[in-house]
Amino acid sequence: MALTEKAFRLSYRPLSDIKVAHVVFDLEGEKVNKFNRLVMNEFAELLSELKKNAVKTDVLLLTSGKKGNFIAGADINLIQSARNAEEATELARAGQKLIDLWEDLPFPKVVAIDGTCMGGGCELSLASTAIVISKNPQARIGLPETLLGIIPGMGGCVRMPWKVGIAQSLELILAGKTLVGEKAYKLGLVDALLEKEDFEANTLAWITRELPRLKSGSRIGTEPKLGGIGGLAGSLMESTWAGRKVIFSKARAGVMAKTKGQYPAVLEAIDVIESVGTGYRKFFQGEERDLALKREAQGFGRVAATDISKNLIQLFFMTEAIKKSNGVSVSASTEHAEVKIESAGVVGAGVMGGGIAQLFADKGVAVEMKDIASPALELGVASALSLFKKSLKKRAITQRQFDQKLNLITPTLNYDGFKKAELVVEAVIEKMDVKKSVLAELENHVGQGTVIASNTSSLSISEMQTAFKYPERFVGMHFFNPVHRMPLVEVIRGTKSSDDAIALTYQVCKQLGKMPVVVKDSAGFLVNRLLMPYLAEAATLLVSGVKIDKIDAVLLDFGMPMGPIELIDEVGLDVGEKVAGILRAAFGERMVAPDAFGKLIEKKWLGKKTVRGFYVYEGPKKVKKLDPEIYTVLGTTTSSQEMGSEEILDRCILGMVNEAARCLSEKVVGSAADLDLAMIMGTGFPPFRGGLARYADARGLGSIVERLSELEKIVGPRFAPSEALVVLSKTGRGFYGAT
Repeated sequence: MALTEKAFRLSYRPLSDIKVAHVVFDLEGEKVNKFNRLVMNEFAELLSELKKNAVKTDVLLLTSGKKGNFIAGADINLIQSARNAEEATELARAGQKLIDLWEDLPFPKVVAIDGTCMGGGCELSLASTAIVISKNPQARIGLPETLLGIIPGMGGCVRMPWKVGIAQSLELILAGKTLVGEKAYKLGLVDALLEKEDFEANTLAWITRELPRLKSGSRIGTEPKLGGIGGLAGSLMESTWAGRKVIFSKARAGVMAKTKGQYPAVLEAIDVIESVGTGYRKFFQGEERDLALKREAQGFGRVAATDISKNLIQLFFMTEAIKKSNGVSVSASTEHAEVKIESAGVVGAGVMGGGIAQLFADKGVAVEMKDIASPALELGVASALSLFKKSLKKRAITQRQFDQKLNLITPTLNYDGFKKAELVVEAVIEKMDVKKSVLAELENHVGQGTVIASNTSSLSISEMQTAFKYPERFVGMHFFNPVHRMPLVEVIRGTKSSDDAIALTYQVCKQLGKMPVVVKDSAGFLVNRLLMPYLAEAATLLVSGVKIDKIDAVLLDFGMPMGPIELIDEVGLDVGEKVAGILRAAFGERMVAPDAFGKLIEKKWLGKKTVRGFYVYEGPKKVKKLDPEIYTVLGTTTSSQEMGSEEILDRCILGMVNEAARCLSEKVVGSAADLDLAMIMGTGFPPFRGGLARYADARGLGSIVERLSELEKIVGPRFAPSEALVVLSKTGRGFYGAT
């Protein structure tokens, strides 16, 4: 052992007649390997040691001492702490110089990846002679930086095109994609795909076979599909000025269509890759490499200093906090914090029930799906089958996995298999008396330790608990539609729900790949309560004469994934009217919507599901179109003097801010961070704005109170600033300072 520090272990070992320097990255006291300042300093010392003893090395092998992790990347706290573009640029330059030293070591370097390899880990790998990855499903590689509002800043924008070409690099970097071993190998990103059993031994055997090619520096992996198409045409696309211009123009157009320019990092990544002139096999050395990396570092600094990046990084920290939480207080039971269930049940095989059953099966959980009639079960199975077929078509799963997952769903007309279920989700019709009757019956057919959850969007969990002998086992589990796409699940605590029941449900949500947020049992829970002022005000604007497309366009420009009028169609006008009634009964006039819903419901224009609502939906893909007849049906005429975008935005958004202050004051949700996470994951509130509460803090609660007071005078009492918001504004700390 030549070097022993806190992160790296270096040893020299003979392999036949080959001298192997073996470096193990194993950061002390951390679950994952990452490049923080101390690690970077130690890495510099390691590189000096390796260079000094180059005569002892024919090939260098880098592995990880962490199970399931190779290198997570740079320490995000370092990036978050950069106060300006200059500091962020210097941070990138420091990382680049280390990776340059690694690249310049005078012998072949092989990285062996048997876990996640992200960001800076991927960039270090790209500077290596060869990348070997295992068939372990946990082994993934990629550059996800744009998801944090930054760009690869340790050489990724320069070196990734060397490895896989410009077009494929843009596809990976702009979307922040991560790839499993098989896909990375087919793409040409890694040079070998080896069995996960005895991975290190397999890697050493591969090094022995490939040492001549490793020493020559010739390509070992699959040739990339240049231009995204491969062959001579793809090669010409990437090697000619005109072809490259087409590639970059298409990339910019695609980004603008998806983001409307609201995520500057992706545009900066395109600019960097284009301006440095990188490309397949166009390796830079010396001054040319230094100039290219300086340009990348400047681009990194430019976007890392923006509020958008800070907000996206905060969102990352929020999602990481969910992974470490059990959903209950620290002092409460943690029995279920790490458990993974193997069996579940779903009662009700409708759209939601079928979707929930499919989700369980997709994650490897055996699930009994019960209904009272065979046609309903057939519909539930057909729904699950359709989703699995889509995954198979996209090659996300193999035929064998398709069969295995589908076989995990057992449709049934009785409760015979429910005794073994660890969690049962009730998903029957949204009627309290029906739910209570089903739940009372269900309790007699499950095990003593089974947790029961109701998938409800609006009905009281506490009232449902009155149907139970053991109400402490019962919680709410509000999935959002469509189940397979929407990441949020509201875990609802009834008055008698136990910590153990909440903790198990919370953990199961994570097992299913969802983001759970615990909320108190109150009318509308959290997300629907916050959404109602938004949707009701949009409908009010419409009835008052503002054009539908104008309303939706303003909120799309703000960053919402769809406009509020289209969202009403997506949810269903009948569903919206029902939730509105519950909220109106609980909160009065501030939740009152105009009669726009009722008039369309009478005509059975319920939205997208009936192909007609506020919009008309045409063709198999249900493309929306605005039919001017809608204004006649609603009995309104569009105003000749259009309302300004700022007023439309304020009237739709600030009502939600007002209600958010009430929700935090009433402890409907535990923190501003949980509220923001719920709004981003449940409604698509623009992630780059950091969430509803963070947006309000950035705008200033004092100015929001003033604006609400103005709207109260102009529009009506529903805009009166809530006492909770006024109190928050007076503290000067904002939503985040108060929680």
